[in-house]
Amino acid sequence: MRRAHAVHPVTALQSEWSLWSRDIEDEIVPTARALGIGIVPYSPLGRGFLSGEIRSLDDLAPDDFRRHSPRFTGGNFERNLELVTRVRALAADRGCTPGQLALAWLLHQGEDVAPIPGTRRIAYLEENVAALDVVLGADELREIDAVAPVGAAAGERYADMSAINR
Repeated sequence: MRRAHAVHPVTALQSEWSLWSRDIEDEIVPTARALGIGIVPYSPLGRGFLSGEIRSLDDLAPDDFRRHSPRFTGGNFERNLELVTRVRALAADRGCTPGQLALAWLLHQGEDVAPIPGTRRIAYLEENVAALDVVLGADELREIDAVAPVGAAAGERYADMSAINR
């Protein structure tokens, strides 16, 4: 990032970041901030998992790519469902949906953060926008961090594509 920024100023970095994928927090976020680069988190709802609407693989269409994602397969699915259950409880305590809590948490990470949830329906768009009204204090942010710390999600973010013959 530093080398690219030295060649031409970078204004925004799009990277996966959510309560489910926090691996950019140690190095990438501080580097982006040191360089004045905004952060545009994609998949801020963990491919929809943090919405709390996915309770079993049957909730996904037969051809849904997530059925092959490591975080949605085998024991990982059940472990990640436990994480979402804890996020659901925190959201209920705050009178919001799990997705709103996940988005609000990201929005509270800094003014340089602008998440882009993939929204396909007007109702989801309205729900996501309402995350702007969810105010989280320092104690609540610590509680969320305790429930969904770095590395809490089970399974790799993506399937190993090295085994595919080309």
